[in-house]
Amino acid sequence: MARNTVPHNSTFDFPVALEPLHTQDGRDSGLFGTVRRDQTGVRVFGSASERYGLLLNSTFVEQIEDGIAKAGLSGFEREAFVYDQGARSEFRWTFKNRTIKVPQVGDDMAFRITARNSYDGTWKASLLDSVMRLACLNGAVRSENGLLLSKKHTSRLDVSVIVAGLETMLKRFDQWAWDLDLLVLQPVEQAKGSHILSHAQEDGVISGSVRDGILGFWNAPRRQEDQDRTLYNLWNAGTEYTTHVLGRERNQYSQTINARFTDYILGLSRNEELLREASMPILNN
Repeated sequence: MARNTVPHNSTFDFPVALEPLHTQDGRDSGLFGTVRRDQTGVRVFGSASERYGLLLNSTFVEQIEDGIAKAGLSGFEREAFVYDQGARSEFRWTFKNRTIKVPQVGDDMAFRITARNSYDGTWKASLLDSVMRLACLNGAVRSENGLLLSKKHTSRLDVSVIVAGLETMLKRFDQWAWDLDLLVLQPVEQAKGSHILSHAQEDGVISGSVRDGILGFWNAPRRQEDQDRTLYNLWNAGTEYTTHVLGRERNQYSQTINARFTDYILGLSRNEELLREASMPILNN
């Protein structure tokens, strides 16, 4: 069985507990705070009623990995990302031993899942599937993919829900190869790639700065296999920028933009009229 790899210096399993909150005059407020107390100091992430179930990150990860094992998966590499002093946490499991090949170009894509948990209530416990291009480690996600792991705030998850979700995600993973193959079959001239990015900006998919960042990779590909001028290579320029540039600075934001851009490009590949319009320069009134 393939070995699992986890980081040696994880910072996601810091202590958090529910503590009673009091009014300024010392009376019981009837609410509880989600409180972090450790060497970094004291931080109150939010408030909740006594019925609130606190799902600790350590429990969250343990149960996700229990589901992974029961779904017949192994050999993962896990990454943890902690935001706003621990208010939100994101975890990625990449399975480089579970791959698909994009038929027309032979690129290998690995299966990846992302899970999110929060102590401030901004994220519900959820699981999202995506792919990672092994040639350059670019990640790609779709906004439509995702699984809410719990409708209520509970201290534990139903592992059977995780297993069923993973089985669905693995079936969807196989479809990625054919969807990406559609991109390969769509030639895009150099200038038209720039026009498509401008339309994506005009449609609110990406910002002007993101457009410029992607355009830099489109105009000057870093790898020989990205020299071809197709919709697939334009998409790879977008995932490379969001993964390796934007992701280093604003990881949460980069995931959102990555999903929007992937949805946009896949949508163009399925609609010749939209692709033709997006390939035209934008005329200023």
